[in-house]
Amino acid sequence: MRLVNDDPKDATGAAEVRVRRGARRALVGRVVVDAVLPLVVYYALRAMGADVLAATLAAGAVPAAYAALVAARSRRVDVAGLVVVSLFVAGGALSVVTGDARLLYVKDGWLTGLLGAWVLLSLTMKRPFMLHLGTAIATAKVGDAGAAAWQQRWIDDPVFRRRLRLVSVVVGVVLMLDAVVRVAIASVIDLDAVATVTNVQYVVMLAGLLSWFFWYTARHGLRA
Repeated sequence: MRLVNDDPKDATGAAEVRVRRGARRALVGRVVVDAVLPLVVYYALRAMGADVLAATLAAGAVPAAYAALVAARSRRVDVAGLVVVSLFVAGGALSVVTGDARLLYVKDGWLTGLLGAWVLLSLTMKRPFMLHLGTAIATAKVGDAGAAAWQQRWIDDPVFRRRLRLVSVVVGVVLMLDAVVRVAIASVIDLDAVATVTNVQYVVMLAGLLSWFFWYTARHGLRA
């Protein structure tokens, strides 16, 4: 005889564990695609005799190709992925025309800077970016009812609104600082070192931001 556990708390706990595992897998996959694979491609091509511009273009094509593949598989327009591909194409075209591989690294700063600016700009709107992000997470975790409850907290609870705005400020500022650092690295460091330094900086920034984000949202009840 099979025993069935109908305790909703157990079901909710199991769902949260699956969401956390999925988030960790997504984070690891993001780091591999955005940092590890481009480094491998870049230094492999350099070792084979490719010049800096060709190796940089090939390395930058990895995350752009992944974004395009995700969009094709999901059969919907992924705005973030579209921005990645567009910036890569624009940066690649400028690099080929000018012969300057640094422009491909600078475009990474443009991307994070634009995202950070959008997060901060959304604070002037009725519903900021982080509210929409929380709604999407709540929908994925517990369905439409969870999303409705999350949005109702925004309407009813001024403390919730203040804390969610703080999260938006921190995320937006960190992303914009990341953009400044990326542009500075791409502008002043030797080209053969830019790929490594940029990717190390990216991983450190992402790990630090997410560590604070998960700690703060758990401590103050901002989990969907």
